[in-house]
Amino acid sequence: MRPLTYAKPKHMLMIAGKPVLEHTLDFLRLANIQDVCIVVGYLKEVVMNYFGDGDRFDTNITYAHQEKRLGLAHALKYAQSHLENDSFVMVLGDVMIRLDLKEMIEQHQAHNAVATIGLATVDDPTPFGVVKMDETLRISKLIEKPKVPPSNYVITGLYIFKNDIFSAIDKIQPSWRGEYEITDAIQSLVEQGEPVYGYPALKYWKDTGRPIDLLEANKKFLSDYLGNYIFGEVHQGCEIDGIIRVEKGSVLHTGVKIHGPVSIGEDSFIGPKCRLGPYVQIGSNVRLVENVTLANTIIMNNTLISNDTVIKDSIIGENCQIGPDVIAEGTDNVFGVVIADHSVVGPNITFTPGNTLGPHSTIQPQLTANKNQEGE
Repeated sequence: MRPLTYAKPKHMLMIAGKPVLEHTLDFLRLANIQDVCIVVGYLKEVVMNYFGDGDRFDTNITYAHQEKRLGLAHALKYAQSHLENDSFVMVLGDVMIRLDLKEMIEQHQAHNAVATIGLATVDDPTPFGVVKMDETLRISKLIEKPKVPPSNYVITGLYIFKNDIFSAIDKIQPSWRGEYEITDAIQSLVEQGEPVYGYPALKYWKDTGRPIDLLEANKKFLSDYLGNYIFGEVHQGCEIDGIIRVEKGSVLHTGVKIHGPVSIGEDSFIGPKCRLGPYVQIGSNVRLVENVTLANTIIMNNTLISNDTVIKDSIIGENCQIGPDVIAEGTDNVFGVVIADHSVVGPNITFTPGNTLGPHSTIQPQLTANKNQEGE
């Protein structure tokens, strides 16, 4: 997800008005899980400053600091002292998951399993971790990126473990990439004859590792989970169709047309004749000057977009300034543009699909915008 992750971890990028990790907390609360340990490392202060002790999220949050990123099993060991119950849920912070977690927990308990793995089915499982299991959902093997997959069931990053997992982690060795793999620890439990099961009833799963994935997840969560309300100010002459969320302090000026789902954060200004949607997420304190067109796009906090600009299929970071008459549009399989925080784009720039700008970049009309840039 670079260049966006130069300034924040990828699980703090915004989807449908919230960081990815906040959606994970929402998911856990639906199963009445309120005691959470977040393993932090890279740019940990961004996570800790946002979530604090979890009080405003109706969650009790503690933190474990993983000094070096040496794999999921390594990260889990750092959280061990924070986990008091015999069983616990582990979920990766950068995946968007929706399923009946209560039912998954019930299945885990009914089988007296030492591990239960959330599974998804995909057409091509070769890039993923894959499981082989029988008709009772008991897993007999885990295989990373198999050339000949034994099934189409892939590991999603959602697990329920008994504390037995920690003794298994203590016995594994680093993999070829120098990491302690959670799949190796689970496989060792399988080989010991311990009950390990799959749970393939996912309603939705998306790894947000690429810009196109972030946009797809934003589309899904805006469509299915966005609340429909307007707390801001709507001037006469606006046209609104579909689901829209407008937070307090925001203003929709005369002539604005919105085709939902669209989410607008606090204290943002949507100027005359702007056209938004569908699938647009606008952060807080964003200013669209006039006649701006946005579709399938995420605009993060404190960004200014000048008049007569068209941005589609794109992600714009925080504290950016986008000049007038800028055009960025993607194709079916390629995003439009990704612009990292604190960047400035001058007037009359047309981006080729798939272009990225690093943080603190500046691009002016005399410069070309058909290759990636990491700075001025």
